Amino acid sequence: MENRYFQVNEDKVLFTQLDDEGVLFDVENNQYLNLNPTFCSIFKYLSEGDGLQGIKLKLIEEYDVDEDTCESQLIKSINLLLEKGYIHEAVAE
Repeated sequence: MENRYFQVNEDKVLFTQLDDEGVLFDVENNQYLNLNPTFCSIFKYLSEGDGLQGIKLKLIEEYDVDEDTCESQLIKSINLLLEKGYIHEAVAE
């Protein structure tokens, strides 16, 4: 997995964490996306500026999941966020 970095498109989406879950609100379409605990962690780590490698390591530790499953689910989540325009690729700092 390539260590890519992303930025949240704060003009399009608002994030609220509710305990271990979260909600994304699309301000352009007035739509909500409920985030389960894993997806909430992914979005939180993206918001903090972590790259994919760092996020994967945190998720493996946090959820005691194997590397292949973690990577697969992480990529699915990133692709969904990219598709909706909630994040965009950034240059590593």
